[in-house]
Amino acid sequence: MRPEYAERYGDLSRWHWWFRGRQRIVEAVLHKELNQRKSLRIASVGCGPMEGLLWLEPLAEPKGCVLGVDPDQRHAVGSHSKVYSVIGRLEATPLLTAAFDVVLALDVLEHVDDDAAGLREAVRLLSPAGLLVVTVPAFPSLWGAQDVVNQHRRRYTKDTLYEVFARAHLPRPRVSYFNSILFPPIAAIRWARRAVGLNERARTDFEDNRPGLLNEALAALFGLERYLVDRIPMPWGVSLLAIVRPAPRA
Repeated sequence: MRPEYAERYGDLSRWHWWFRGRQRIVEAVLHKELNQRKSLRIASVGCGPMEGLLWLEPLAEPKGCVLGVDPDQRHAVGSHSKVYSVIGRLEATPLLTAAFDVVLALDVLEHVDDDAAGLREAVRLLSPAGLLVVTVPAFPSLWGAQDVVNQHRRRYTKDTLYEVFARAHLPRPRVSYFNSILFPPIAAIRWARRAVGLNERARTDFEDNRPGLLNEALAALFGLERYLVDRIPMPWGVSLLAIVRPAPRA
């Protein structure tokens, strides 16, 4: 992402409705998939600021750990009781093979040129029967200034995300759209901006929000999808979620 945006990313991740809603959804998926397991070794690749990983600490208690990997030194600094940081890129992480029970790649694949290679590297880090959770932005038609500032390479559909897993020679994942409740207004705003030529503006969608009642309402509404995602198939969404347990390695 652009340097000036990276400097503000930590603050945005603390209060913005999108980060908070995504966290609630991924947290619900982990609790369901892991069946209350504890002492997990969790890696989050391309994680952004370390404070954005603190919600994972309860899953690491009492003997596990959470490791954040990010190429930006401004993000990969600081540590907490169970959260540690490493500077590295998704395509070549400086980590041991089969070292983690869970790997998260949350809105990362769209940043790398070879997304299949990124997936293979994420799976390399997993222990046998480990869990991989991936989120990516959905629908190329929603491309806008948010993608430009974040230096995205692409947005996905279900089919193109399945294709990435196939190119990586990985099992077919369970894939669900999410951020579906708010899809109609978000899509309408992005399409309207494209129609009037505002897609090239050098600012993100995050700058249109501020802490307050509206932000709290949007966080609550988005967070409701934790009861729906991976349970009720949605025909659309601003994002996609993929869940897979790769076959154990020989």
